[in-house]
Amino acid sequence: RYLENMGSGNHMIIRNDAIRSVNWYEKDDAITTWYDSLDSSVQGIVRPVSNSFDTGIVPHNDVTFEGDRWIPRNLVGEVAGDITQVDTSGTPQAFHLSLADMERLTGEGRAFPSRFQRGTPALGWWWLRTPATSTQAWLISNTGFLTGYLLNTMRTVNGGIRPALIINPSTT
Repeated sequence: RYLENMGSGNHMIIRNDAIRSVNWYEKDDAITTWYDSLDSSVQGIVRPVSNSFDTGIVPHNDVTFEGDRWIPRNLVGEVAGDITQVDTSGTPQAFHLSLADMERLTGEGRAFPSRFQRGTPALGWWWLRTPATSTQAWLISNTGFLTGYLLNTMRTVNGGIRPALIINPSTT
């Protein structure tokens, strides 16, 4: 799924449906396994992103939303600054979107113009990289809502991870 034109020939894309039965603690190993399974021609156009992300932490009840758990509007500090972009000092790799990425990519004329574009039962729910507490993490529900209430140990056949990439086809 296409997310956005990032300029300079770079484009952000995301896997269409969730890789299922992955909990939040397993997400990084699962995304590395997925990336390693990509054809070398695809890996050859992947742009580098940061080797580590300063995600911050924000409890669900501290976030004010536009609409019903639709767009977070009061992110601050590290949480607000955790926006995925090309980082030439990083590594070409897949990544998980952040809560700040969702704020930027959600709304009319953007990657996710409706909650049904973000999540459906067929696509599955999916983890973001932003923690909500020490035992909870943010995710996109299978109805497209943002939630930070669920335990980060949750693993179900209904959801998991949706790896994203920044690609530049002109780098081949």
